[in-house]
Amino acid sequence: MSLRDLYERQVRGLCPEHPPSGAVVERDGPLVRVHYGTHGTVDHATFDHDDLPGLIRRQQEVFAARCEPAEWKVHATDSPRLADHLRAAGFAPGPERVLLAADVEAVPPPASLRDGATIRTLTRWDPLPPRVPEAGPGQRRALRELLADGLPDEESDMRIFTLEWHAHVLGLLWIERLVGTDFAAVGGIAGEGAELLHQAARMWAPPPDDGRLRRPRRDTLFLVAEAAGPLVGSYEKAGFAEIGRVTTYRWAPPGEPARDRPVEAPVRGRDDVEVLLRFEERFGVTYETAEKGIAEPAASATWHLGDADEPTIARMEEIVERGLRACARPGDRLYRLKWYISSTRIDPLRVGGPGQPPWTCYAYLDDEHVIQATADLRMGTFGNWRESSLCVFGDDLVGHVDEELTTLLGTVLRRGGRPVGNVWSFGPQADSRTIRRVGTVTDAT
Repeated sequence: MSLRDLYERQVRGLCPEHPPSGAVVERDGPLVRVHYGTHGTVDHATFDHDDLPGLIRRQQEVFAARCEPAEWKVHATDSPRLADHLRAAGFAPGPERVLLAADVEAVPPPASLRDGATIRTLTRWDPLPPRVPEAGPGQRRALRELLADGLPDEESDMRIFTLEWHAHVLGLLWIERLVGTDFAAVGGIAGEGAELLHQAARMWAPPPDDGRLRRPRRDTLFLVAEAAGPLVGSYEKAGFAEIGRVTTYRWAPPGEPARDRPVEAPVRGRDDVEVLLRFEERFGVTYETAEKGIAEPAASATWHLGDADEPTIARMEEIVERGLRACARPGDRLYRLKWYISSTRIDPLRVGGPGQPPWTCYAYLDDEHVIQATADLRMGTFGNWRESSLCVFGDDLVGHVDEELTTLLGTVLRRGGRPVGNVWSFGPQADSRTIRRVGTVTDAT
């Protein structure tokens, strides 16, 4: 089987094993549609269809309902009818790009690197170095999109390579492993990034057989890339060969699309840190004092979770999620924060509903303190694992979840930071007693 045929069979129309962060993946006949919230894409293997105009129109209706601009990749191996009907439907073709591929063993190391040059490997967790070279046009995928895909599982499927010399970034290359195939895709290169192709080729290549047992994993045997202009020659010098041509057709519905995805995980900027610092200041809590609780505001209620089993916790999470969605305002951003651990940011109105990405925040863990809060700290939750309690704050949110949580969890521990009835607890507003069980007061000493 030729490399082009293998690419057609394995890569085109590939349905991601793990949907990108904040994305929804849908199949529509021969098509795979990915909705990112900011835009959408259509992918497919070579196919024929009796009603191409109807199929294209249906995609436009779906994207228009989400106010997402659409990108549709057309390969030279596709029927000419597809491009004709896309143009007739209002899709505009971009410049044609060369599709290139290489056997990982055929990518040679760079002839020489300047004295003092170093190569670094980064993951999604790592911050990008400052002042990176700008990537040229006509490549497979923008780096910002790859970073926005988040962390699908423990086995990271992307890497960024940098070529650095005396604190200057000379070149950049980003690559993602296409899970379930024999391929890894070079998203793009910038500056002198072609010098990094050999390093990228070895990332997931078969290891040398030294007799050691290894965890089963599908090795990467081939690299694939898209390029135009002088970049094509850079790839060819590195052992790549042309296996086809590809053109992206674009169409935009009326309306203003969203500027960011509905989910960012992990949060790559510093806005999550700023929210956490403001939360600490307003609620009188730090990592060191969190086990004593927060300064619960007047508009708050706290429930005990110590005896709750997994189904009860799951039900509690559903009630809180529903309340956060119901009380959210357009433009809200909800942060899930844990001290010294990566954060998640979501748009509550664009997550968790029909046809939307799943809700990725949560209110409580039994081994870590968890904060959920809107950017303005108007509402949220604090899960205190030491006290086995959940504090819900914010007038609207408390009003929305109060009755259901009390029915589910029983007596409220505190309202506005003050014990209810004969229930005492420890915290900024409490004395030296601590709660062991709802309705039972036990001295801490």
